[in-house]
Amino acid sequence: MLPRFPLATFLVTLTLAPCLGAKDFDKDVKPILKEHCYECHSEEAKKEKAGFVFDNKTRLKKDIGPNLIIEPGDPASSHFLEVIANPDAKNHMPPNKNLSSKDIATLREWISVGAPLDKDAPKVAAKKELPPIMSWTNAEGRKIRAGFGGIEGENVIFKMPNGQRISYPIANLAPESQAQAREAAAP
Repeated sequence: MLPRFPLATFLVTLTLAPCLGAKDFDKDVKPILKEHCYECHSEEAKKEKAGFVFDNKTRLKKDIGPNLIIEPGDPASSHFLEVIANPDAKNHMPPNKNLSSKDIATLREWISVGAPLDKDAPKVAAKKELPPIMSWTNAEGRKIRAGFGGIEGENVIFKMPNGQRISYPIANLAPESQAQAREAAAP
């Protein structure tokens, strides 16, 4: 039987769909990390490569936040997701293998809802999605191809195609690129 109000049914489904698929850390994310990351990044294995551990929520929480390895609500700026999802990234993880696209999508969705470690943690509104590589122009007219990593003080952070993060003075960008940086940084 068809619903009497198909448009209303569609709109309610569309509105609730993101909430229904929200990822739970213990149920959805932790098993992925345990399978692919604990060998090198866990207290259980007594290994903390690069100082990261994923089996201790208190310590993991210290790596979640603005300009940290996991940027809540912003998968595109999360270095954690970048090294996992991009096989060409410098220091790709896990070494010599790739996670499935389903696992990567789960991690991306978890980060986009704020990377909560507890079910009852407040959700963070997702930031707008920006292209991974954008075109910028400096004050001398030279083109810069890089992703946007944020603004820190008077500098824009560029995410270079090779995975490097470069701090560049906003004042050294052309006016259009200065405006583009400020717009990209706006919530």
